[in-house]
Amino acid sequence: MSARRSICEVARRELVERSRSRVTRVSLALLLILSVGGAIAAARLTGGTPTDHVGIVGARSVALEPAIRLEARAAGRRVSLHELANRAAAVQAVRDGTIDVAVLDGQRLLVKRSSSSAAARDVRAAVAAQTARERLRSFGLTDAQALTALTPPALPVDVLEPTAKSVERTRGLLYVGMIVLYIALVGFGNAVAQGVTEEKSSRVVELLLTTVSPRRLLAGKVTGIGLLGLAQLLLAGTAALIAGRLAGGAGLPSGAPGAVALVLLWFALGYIFYSVAFAGVGALVSRQEDLASASAPVTVVLVASWIVAMVALQDPNGTLARIAAFVPPLAPMVVPARVVLGDMGALGLIAAIAVDVVATIAMILLAARIYERAILQIGAPVTLRRLRTPRAREAVSWR
Repeated sequence: MSARRSICEVARRELVERSRSRVTRVSLALLLILSVGGAIAAARLTGGTPTDHVGIVGARSVALEPAIRLEARAAGRRVSLHELANRAAAVQAVRDGTIDVAVLDGQRLLVKRSSSSAAARDVRAAVAAQTARERLRSFGLTDAQALTALTPPALPVDVLEPTAKSVERTRGLLYVGMIVLYIALVGFGNAVAQGVTEEKSSRVVELLLTTVSPRRLLAGKVTGIGLLGLAQLLLAGTAALIAGRLAGGAGLPSGAPGAVALVLLWFALGYIFYSVAFAGVGALVSRQEDLASASAPVTVVLVASWIVAMVALQDPNGTLARIAAFVPPLAPMVVPARVVLGDMGALGLIAAIAVDVVATIAMILLAARIYERAILQIGAPVTLRRLRTPRAREAVSWR
């Protein structure tokens, strides 16, 4: 059997068996809930247009309604107007928070605490504009001419840096992406380790090694589970983009598709690095009970990468984030945040990928050597020192 065919057969077996498991269905449901929920939140909860509630008392205040609506629209806000019977009703509504500001007979404003609130500013601007229009009409201009004089064409604005609100929405979306990426790396990495240990404890691996070499068996296992993980993340990312588009509100940040693509790319890179490491530690033990302690060092590194990623989300151009982007175990969790929120350009991204690929090749060689020397040693957990003995080196002679 050719090398490519044997790897494909092992990968297909892993893909089919894992896709039928209950754990896979639960993990897919969890990823979909996190991704879709995060996308809807980014589109609506953090990006909705604020609404000001304005109370109207008296006929002169009612005449200000069109001007108040225009000022609110110009300020990028919504306004809800409430007609009130008298000043007492306005005082009560302001006190209990039903309205943000009340206009009393078009001559006085009533607020609860601050006179500089957005609602108060919009109403003052509306009153000033209405007064100016009345004066212009007294000079012989029509209402349309007065309105034209007071609303000159706005200058086009080129935004060099996103607003704080946009940054926060993007940061929130990335936060969800980092949670999904962390869960995927931990979940599918442990799936590789558990699969290796199960085959070793049940002695199935001895039968498999009669037809395929250890390295091809390892490559097929990592490939099959990795393809399943990538398919789940691709489905979750696509569902998130669709949900964010349909959710209404301000919509997803413009960088959302790029963020999803970066998460998928760095899942693939990070998965290969971590999965072979998990496979190596999985081969060291013969019982599932020993797997948690054996894989603890790899899990600790993943947790550390998550912590560093949270720091990078808050300060993507900080010293820690800049260094971590080129540290292979940390890069999968840090680079997406740096590219989307920081100043890491295409050259930096290519350099980070190159460093990660080199480190992954080294990890593959190390893990493959551990795997092929430890996979047939049944019994107590195998230490790395024992793997250096001649007996361990001869454990598998048909590579």
